[in-house]
Amino acid sequence: MPRARRPSPPVASAATLSRASGEPLYLQLASLLAQRISSGTLRPGDRLPTEPQLIAEHGVSRITVRQAIGLLARNGQVVTRRGKGTFVAMPMRQHRLDELRGFYDALKAQGLEPETALLEFGPASRRTNKRLPDGLDFPVHLRRLYSLDKQAFALVEAWLPQGAAMLDEARVARLTVYQIVERFLGERVASADVAIRCESASPEVARQLGLPPRSPVLVMERKSMTLAGRAIEFMRIHIVPERYEFKLRMPGPLEITGSLQQSRRFPSRVD
Repeated sequence: MPRARRPSPPVASAATLSRASGEPLYLQLASLLAQRISSGTLRPGDRLPTEPQLIAEHGVSRITVRQAIGLLARNGQVVTRRGKGTFVAMPMRQHRLDELRGFYDALKAQGLEPETALLEFGPASRRTNKRLPDGLDFPVHLRRLYSLDKQAFALVEAWLPQGAAMLDEARVARLTVYQIVERFLGERVASADVAIRCESASPEVARQLGLPPRSPVLVMERKSMTLAGRAIEFMRIHIVPERYEFKLRMPGPLEITGSLQQSRRFPSRVD
C-alpha cells in the first residue's frame, strides 16, 4: 500500500525569481526547488507543488514550469507519475553484477531491510510456464513483492525444481530463492547468467507495483547453475526503474596486461 503523503509545502514567493537576471526563469525555478530538496524541506517521496500552484506562486508560464520539472527529472531529483503528480525521488539502490548474490542479499548488503510479501507459491500452471525460456522446465513457481518505505519497488517471479514443493508457504515466505536451493534442495549455486532489459509493464505487473499501465520497468532475468552446469532455478524480477541501478566493474587494459605478464613469468606446472 502506498504510504500517506504529506501535503505539498508552500512554495516560495515570486520574488525569489528575478526577471532582470540573465539566467532563464526555468533554471531559476529548478534551482529553487533543488535547494528545497537538498535542504530537506522537500523529502524523498514528497509530492512537489502542482503546475497550477507553481504558476500562481511564481507568475510564470506552464512551459517554464514544465522545463524546470523536466530538468530536475533528467537529473534524477524528481519522478513524475502520470495522474499522480511529481515526487522527490527516493534514494537509488544498487545491485552489483560482479558478485554472485541474491536480490534480497544485495539489498541487505546496503543496510536495507526490505519488506516482502509472498503472493503465490505452488505448482506452475501452463500459463505460467509459457513465461519460461525455451529449454527450461521447472514445476514449482513463486511470486513475491518487495517494498521499501511502504512502497512496492520489485516483483519477483521464480521457478524451482520439484523438490521445492515439499516446503510450506510459511517457510517459503521467510526464505530467499538461493536459501531454498542450497538449504533444502542441497544444491550449490556455482554460476548464473544474468540479462537486463527495459520493457513496458504488463497490466498485472503495473498493478502490483502501483504504476500506471505500460509504465517502463527494469527486467532482470537470472538462470542459476550448479557446479555441473545444470540449471537449478530461473528468476525474473520487474523493478521500478527510478529506484534501482545495476553496477559492474570491468578490468581495464593495464589490469588485463598485468595478469598476462604474470602468467608468462610464472608458467603453471602440471605434476
